[in-house]
Amino acid sequence: MPRLFVCCVSLLLVTLTSAQNTASASSRAASTPVQVVYLTAGTTIVTYDVDPQTLNPAQVGSITVPNAVVNPDVNPWLIAAPNDHFIYYIGYVSQSQEHLWVFATDSTGSPQLPAVQQLNVKNLDGLQVDPKANFAYAVFEGVNVDHAYTTPWYIRRYAIDPASGKLSQPQLEATYALDNGADGTTLCGLSLLGFNSNGTSLYDEVSCSAEGANDATYNERTVNLTTGALGDDVEVYSWQNGTEGFESVQFVDGRMFDFVVPFNYAQGYDSVNIYPIVPSTSTPLLTCTAQMLEACGYSSGLVHPSGKYLFMAIASDLTQIDKVELSQTKIVDTSNYIPYEVTQFSPDGTLVYGVASVYSTYQLMIYGFNVATSEVTPGGFIYLPSTYGSFSTAEWQ
Repeated sequence: MPRLFVCCVSLLLVTLTSAQNTASASSRAASTPVQVVYLTAGTTIVTYDVDPQTLNPAQVGSITVPNAVVNPDVNPWLIAAPNDHFIYYIGYVSQSQEHLWVFATDSTGSPQLPAVQQLNVKNLDGLQVDPKANFAYAVFEGVNVDHAYTTPWYIRRYAIDPASGKLSQPQLEATYALDNGADGTTLCGLSLLGFNSNGTSLYDEVSCSAEGANDATYNERTVNLTTGALGDDVEVYSWQNGTEGFESVQFVDGRMFDFVVPFNYAQGYDSVNIYPIVPSTSTPLLTCTAQMLEACGYSSGLVHPSGKYLFMAIASDLTQIDKVELSQTKIVDTSNYIPYEVTQFSPDGTLVYGVASVYSTYQLMIYGFNVATSEVTPGGFIYLPSTYGSFSTAEWQ
């Protein structure tokens, strides 16, 4: 099935160029984390470092993935290890043969040739690396055979070589029997949503659609930090909205953020709920509607890595920054805005990335963010990839 998270960041137009003056990333102190942006366009990976003071990007590397080809139906995607000492590029060596490449990176975060590993990963649909970069967990998509109704999906665990990032010792961790009805009447899929901060829990989502109706279930699995083994799925939350809308769930800072979006598109009916992460959670710590804050009723949002702020898209080209005040059980407007659609943050939350459309081109706009005060500082920008492209952020440590 399509990778929705990749499609959401898939962007058109413009070749890969930097709009900023180049600077020497090697001049930074080795102990200072380096904020990295990766652009993937077809079989090319371009690396930029963002200066934390000037907020300007500098291109520090560009490679062509060996043996890879462009699949016009599927965008390539890239996952960086938490310390960014290696990255994983998932693409194709033919129109139907999916592969995973492992690249070591230098101190700028730029991937180095040759690749240290290349694996056949047919039907790979997601990859998560644990916070200590000891294990990788991969989702493999089930395939219908003769219009079978129940299709298995899998989670496999891989051990990670700490020196090279190589994957080895694949181990089947979980099997999901997901309904996929004949001729597409039902379509279900599995996604990994990431870990808690110390890596002891992994969250997943099972979502389904059938004749316009939607539902999803969110689960938590314990993680054995020594062996990487996963515990049983424990349901945290579920929703079933029929044809009425959908909910977007994010797990951040030990809490679950639930954005409720009706399909009637009537203004003022969206809402935000924040729940504790416990089995079958049902009593929110906080509920925000338009009566509390207009943005809660008019838009969906993106949770800041700190869990203290929501970046609410109140218009197609305007993001409002709101603060979560759990002690007061409310969400409040900080009066700070970013005049673009915010799509990602740096891992430490000090940089915010928005997407701008300028004269038929797309640009990645960079802003500094003060977590203590919520103030934003405009920085530079990067031209975004042309066809078959996406971007991702990392922090080299």
